Amino acid sequence: MRNRIQIVMTAVLMVLLLFSSCEKMVVDDEKLPTTESDANLILKVRVTGSRADAALWKTLNFVVYQDGSKIKTVTQTQEDTDFGAVAMTLAPGTYQVMVLGHSSASNPVLSDPQNVKFTNDNGFSDTFVAYQSILVEEKAKTCEMEMNRVSAMVRFRTLDAKPAAVKRARFYYVGGSGAVNAVTGYGVDKSKQVVFVDFPDEMTGKPLQIDLYTFVRSEDDATLNLTINMLDASGNLLSYPGMVEGARELKNVPIKRNQITEYSGYFFSANSDPSGEEDPDVPDDPIDPTGESETSFVLVVNPEWGNLATYNY
Repeated sequence: MRNRIQIVMTAVLMVLLLFSSCEKMVVDDEKLPTTESDANLILKVRVTGSRADAALWKTLNFVVYQDGSKIKTVTQTQEDTDFGAVAMTLAPGTYQVMVLGHSSASNPVLSDPQNVKFTNDNGFSDTFVAYQSILVEEKAKTCEMEMNRVSAMVRFRTLDAKPAAVKRARFYYVGGSGAVNAVTGYGVDKSKQVVFVDFPDEMTGKPLQIDLYTFVRSEDDATLNLTINMLDASGNLLSYPGMVEGARELKNVPIKRNQITEYSGYFFSANSDPSGEEDPDVPDDPIDPTGESETSFVLVVNPEWGNLATYNY
């Protein structure tokens, strides 16, 4: 009787081992990208232009959506050997694919391509976006998607030197957006953006240049109100000519997508500079997403800013 029980238990154990050996381990394909040999969708980023060797972004987010839901995300940094190329295996069907290039400290919220949200903690940077509807089939397809700059820049410059007491600057600006709609290339909502800039000791005695980024919500309502504070090593406000309670304001600063708006002047001293004139506008065509893809896509990244508008404060 005992031998019969042992035989039954042994048989049951062998069956369990057989079934467990046939199970497939589920692996997160975001951490282990599919190789090109067995992928049916390959996305590649290519840079052209006079600054093709320059780093336009530190991070690339490849995001795939279907029926309003995010189904796959692959994030790359410059340290990755395959930076700019991703291979995926997807079930046949139509997908919306977004590629986001940025240099923020961490990734934005990517759950909705129409509300890609950066935060003050993440920081804001020059940002490029590609968005396309793609028909995926069983046969492998390589897509090179067109990247477009969606950010606007305000460049703050001082014509005088930074005093030794100034260790940090705070820039608070309202009017643009910290979130971008990847479908349209415009900002989503009116944001309160805050950027802190720390100055190393070697910057003492030198003029400052700080680049601030935002997303334009529309071409009809494209101005910022910018407040600037200078702080000492203890975080105390410092006051210089033209400031009110330790703050200097620049109102109605014009912004435009793919344009640098540069403000320069004497910030730490009482010197003055005559007003400058804005450069002629350069056309800024919005992103124009198309319908279902063909077998390939042409990617052209133009890293040159479209226009530079200069002003004096």
